[in-house]
Amino acid sequence: MADVLNKLNSANYVTVKVTDNAIVNGNNLLAAYALAKTVTPNGASLSTVNRLAVILPPAKYDLGTQRLILDTQYVDIVGSTSDRSRHYITSNVGVANRGTVQQTANNVELHNLTIENSNASYSLQVNNSDPAAYFPSNDLDSTYMENVSFSSNQSYVWGMRINIEYSGTFKDCAGGDYSFGGGGGTASGDFTNCSGENYSFGGGSSSGGTISGTLTGCTGGTYSFAGGFTGGTISSTAVLTNCTSGDYSFAGSSNNSGGTISGTLTGCTGGNNSFGSSITGVGGTISSTAVLKDCTGGIYSFGSSITSVGGTISGTLTGCTGGDYSFAYGSGNGGTISSTAVLENCTGGNFSFAGSGGNGGTISGTLKDCTGGDISFGGGYGPGGTLTSTSIFINCTGGNLSFGGGDSGGNGGGITNGTFTNCIGGDESFGGNGGNPGGTFRNCNAGNYSFGGGGAGTANGTFTNCTGGIDSFKL
Repeated sequence: MADVLNKLNSANYVTVKVTDNAIVNGNNLLAAYALAKTVTPNGASLSTVNRLAVILPPAKYDLGTQRLILDTQYVDIVGSTSDRSRHYITSNVGVANRGTVQQTANNVELHNLTIENSNASYSLQVNNSDPAAYFPSNDLDSTYMENVSFSSNQSYVWGMRINIEYSGTFKDCAGGDYSFGGGGGTASGDFTNCSGENYSFGGGSSSGGTISGTLTGCTGGTYSFAGGFTGGTISSTAVLTNCTSGDYSFAGSSNNSGGTISGTLTGCTGGNNSFGSSITGVGGTISSTAVLKDCTGGIYSFGSSITSVGGTISGTLTGCTGGDYSFAYGSGNGGTISSTAVLENCTGGNFSFAGSGGNGGTISGTLKDCTGGDISFGGGYGPGGTLTSTSIFINCTGGNLSFGGGDSGGNGGGITNGTFTNCIGGDESFGGNGGNPGGTFRNCNAGNYSFGGGGAGTANGTFTNCTGGIDSFKL
């Protein structure tokens, strides 16, 4: 809080003496902290309601190879102005398990600071022993930070310790790569308007980590928000609102299987292969507890896979938008939109909604006011998929080879046994090209070779006010 000084009695702070010499200022900071630990403000012991702040006037504080070790609860470090760049703590610490500021005590607050580790000689191991500007112990859930920036050159040391659990409260804070539980760690705390770079917020260069906390207005780079070479986990307790990231984010993956999303995401934006998707592995899982609203991904998003089987969508998605190959697309086999899934006002491009460049996927859930391109809604460039008897489609629109349509020599149509109301497809749709539309169809329109037409199909469902083009409704 920028006005923290206004909330302190004079008995509740000590001020660091500053000079025009950064090394002297660093030593004075260490001395002021040592003094603060011995103070009994207001004649009472330190506590949550009787804290003591070490106040830093604007200056550079160079600790050299020393460290500021925060080992006492209720002793806080506070910059005296809201411009965090004016309270600059730096060191050159290139030793494992060390940092410019190390924190072992749990209930500690930091405000209005820039913390840097300038070391340029350490050989990174990319694990939680690597030195950093900020090096806390694991899972300090009573930590509070506001308006703090953590920096390093990132080729030798990190801005924030990686691969641990960050369970405190962070507001208006900034880190570099692998920040806020990056490196496969856990972001279980409360993060507001925080920014990281690549592999941040539970992201990882190997396996993505876990997000189980509350994140609002946060920004990450690629592989962030539980993204990784293998997708991580956004758990059922996670709440993400208006967060933005790059490719392979929100439990996305570049190499192995997509991750799992079980939490609540609102207004979040990711790049390509985001929201539980993968390049070379199986698409991830958007579970039955997941609620995604007004989220946007690029191509191959929302449980899709570029080269393997599409993932599974079982949750509730409203107003979400993906590019081509989104919403459980799979290149070999389309994925699954299960019976618990509810998708409303969602938009994908070609090959979306369990579409596939091979066999169409399976849809058993409810889709309302959704729009896809060609080969969508269980469509396949090989055989069409299966739209089971529990599937419900209302006011949905697809292009050619959609709604279980297939392209496989006149026998590629899929099985469409669901309920379809006011839906529109292009050519070879609704089990077109030799499929078996056995569901209930009301006010549905399609192009040529649809509703089982175009091959050895059978249209044995119920059709009311439906229209098709040439060679449609094969009875």
